[in-house]
Amino acid sequence: MLDRHARLIGLVDLKALILADLEQTIEEIMDRSVISVRATADQEEVAQLLQRYDLVSLPVVDEEERLIGIVMIDDVIDVIEEEATEDIYRLAQMSSDSEIYSPIPEAVRNRLPWLVVNLGTAFLASSVVAMFESTIASAAVLAAFMPIVAGQGGNAGTQTMTIMVRSLALKEIEPRDTLWALWHEARVGIINGISVGILVALIAGFWQHNPYLGLVIGLAMVGNLIVAAIAGVLMPMMLKALRIDPALASSIFVTTFTDICGFLLFLGLATYFLRFLI
Repeated sequence: MLDRHARLIGLVDLKALILADLEQTIEEIMDRSVISVRATADQEEVAQLLQRYDLVSLPVVDEEERLIGIVMIDDVIDVIEEEATEDIYRLAQMSSDSEIYSPIPEAVRNRLPWLVVNLGTAFLASSVVAMFESTIASAAVLAAFMPIVAGQGGNAGTQTMTIMVRSLALKEIEPRDTLWALWHEARVGIINGISVGILVALIAGFWQHNPYLGLVIGLAMVGNLIVAAIAGVLMPMMLKALRIDPALASSIFVTTFTDICGFLLFLGLATYFLRFLI
């Protein structure tokens, strides 16, 4: 299916015109499979069309489908680079004009607000840990493994989220594809979760000489990687549906979600098996 700004128009190739019979009409030798774009199309969408269909040029037409110009691939190289840079910066919650040698006040102004937002979400995760203070006090070894569960969940969620943000930016998927993407990434999360869960369970069990500790962290890891896959799909899709740039805010919500769920799973299971851990 063509992009909403793409059109099929008719063009006559010079070679076809020269070789055509005198009796043939222009309509008979016209190539109608040429993709064009309206003059009102956004430059980012034009760049995506050139990439998607491997074109080196793209005719530009007016509202009456009359040819008014042509866009070459050279004209949109800078646009593609600018959009990619913008998306990368937004994933890190930074302004698109940030540079390594930006003035200090400008750099602080661009970064500090998002650090404050991240601080708020970090307190949410910390509040979950505080709920299990007595469990941690009874089995202090749990504190050494909490970052593993949360960190792996955050990494897995970021992987899924990055793929989703890129696919949304390139129009490879739309919010209506949520269920398909969710089913695909959930299966990936299950397989990764089981694999990493078994590995971390063996390491923790042998390290601390306690198979129950290995069981607790292994189960928590499986659960959190599944949660990470789901969050990595749903967060960008929800933000896109709400007309909020997924690249700008997804990472904050995904990592917060995986931290909270990871701590809940790990410390909740530890509380249940506490008598075997002390």
